[in-house]
Amino acid sequence: MSFFKKLTDTVSKGVSTATEKAQQTVEITRLNAQISGKRKEIDKLFASIGESVYEGYQAHDLSLAQSKVIPKCEEITAIHVEIAALNDRIKSIRNEKDCVCGKRLPEDTRFCPACGNRFPDPIPVELEKTPVQVDPYVPDELDSEQSDAPSVATDQRQICNSCGTPLYADSHFCPACGEPTR
Repeated sequence: MSFFKKLTDTVSKGVSTATEKAQQTVEITRLNAQISGKRKEIDKLFASIGESVYEGYQAHDLSLAQSKVIPKCEEITAIHVEIAALNDRIKSIRNEKDCVCGKRLPEDTRFCPACGNRFPDPIPVELEKTPVQVDPYVPDELDSEQSDAPSVATDQRQICNSCGTPLYADSHFCPACGEPTR
């Protein structure tokens, strides 16, 4: 009976994970659509600025364009701030961060694999301690059978020699300990 309970729990977890990923994808798509719309607004403002400058050129007095151009430039700056906030939201959903070298990395990366930049250690969050519940109907034999499973062979070139962390294909530095990989 416990086998079917485990199977049901596993399927249930898989479905909830898939649902969560689908919701994240929908949210990211919505945010990207907003970013695209904001970029189109910027393009319209650029065109309007160009028209204003050309009108000033035709009138042989570019200072006439200044009163029209400055508010539009300020509007473009405000839209860039909005786009940055939307991009930050996407990074948050994807659990990513940017390195000083421009590479986007998982949030838990301690060292950039491209440039070796060290990220500040995360501030630990105190979690509630809850007692672990054990299913009394699961025999210990299942646990021992799983531990006897053969381990998967790993390509040593993709593992950090210093700490054993798996590396990205293009890593120059270990993302966990910062050691050079070459």
